[in-house]
Amino acid sequence: MEPQSLNILLVDDDSFFADVVGEQLKDECKHQVTIARSAREAQELLEKKASFFDVILTDYYMPEMTGLDLLQWMQGQQIETPVVMLTAAGSDVVAVEAMKLGAYDYVRKEQLDLQHLGIVINATHERHQFRVTKAIEEERLREIGLNTLATDKVRDVLNAITPMLHTALANIDGDIETVGEALCKQLPSSQQEKLRELLQHIQDETGTLETSIRGLLELYRMLYAHHAEAQEIDRLKKEILDKAKPA
Repeated sequence: MEPQSLNILLVDDDSFFADVVGEQLKDECKHQVTIARSAREAQELLEKKASFFDVILTDYYMPEMTGLDLLQWMQGQQIETPVVMLTAAGSDVVAVEAMKLGAYDYVRKEQLDLQHLGIVINATHERHQFRVTKAIEEERLREIGLNTLATDKVRDVLNAITPMLHTALANIDGDIETVGEALCKQLPSSQQEKLRELLQHIQDETGTLETSIRGLLELYRMLYAHHAEAQEIDRLKKEILDKAKPA
């Protein structure tokens, strides 16, 4: 399999070193290389298009702003592009500090070998991709957990209010049958029919409401049981619509 071409940001104030390494990475490894002559210039590039770069190679010692300073700034800006630190001989402490700040690896400049550097770059990119994939999966699982918790709470609420709704609707229907008829008898015959029509209309609307609530609860049950069938959903829809049709 042909190695993947990556977009590399090379940060080094040594123009000769940066140009030579940049050309080798282009010619031998087929990477796209952008060179920043200082950490400040790297900052400006990252502010404009951080997501463009796959890997950053940065020297440690540079005037005004070191590679560690750049790492700290990236951390503060939540720029997660993987970094490989280029260090000089005797800079083990710097390398350790760089790793603490989030650098993926380090390479000593005096021992720089293009083949080894290419391996480090590819391994760094693969590790970063693995971390990103893992973070996405962990976030997905967290969302599933939160959704499950919310679903359980909604189900508890529905289980609590469903009997209350049924009782309230039954009471309304019962009151219409008893109290409504008693009221009718107290009215003149000319007004009794109008009241009975009104009470019948209320009963019809109450029936529609009850059917709709029952249908919604059933839809909820099917949805979160993960086995909803299209035919059953269509049946519930037809039942609700039929009930809502004017007599």
